[in-house]
Amino acid sequence: MLLAGRDLEASAQSWEAAEVLVSQRLHRDALGRAASSLFHAVRAVLLRAGYNVRSSGEVLDVLSLRFAGAGELPPEIAAVLARAQRYQELCDFGVGWVVTPERVVAELEVYEEHRSGLLSVLASRGVKSSA
Repeated sequence: MLLAGRDLEASAQSWEAAEVLVSQRLHRDALGRAASSLFHAVRAVLLRAGYNVRSSGEVLDVLSLRFAGAGELPPEIAAVLARAQRYQELCDFGVGWVVTPERVVAELEVYEEHRSGLLSVLASRGVKSSA
């Protein structure tokens, strides 16, 4: 429960950073922070459900194979998270990779929709931020 709360706080901080970066027109960095926010929200849900996951690969495996199929989360969440993680990698290491402001705004809308759903799941399970 404590670890899930810490991931919930990390998700909130990453989302706030993404919003600031968008306002500063630092779209590439904003996309990376938003992806991180989504990852932490997913991991918080999985930790609360009893899955000891650390890496992005473990999170996707559990989400795809054991958790999303249970009908508790939208079935597309695994694909959205996988895309977010790929974009985060490109944002950090993709020299020459260009992302448009419009694409970032569209991605952030998708991430926020799923992140909000994950936060609702966490709230219903009594998970609160550790801060």
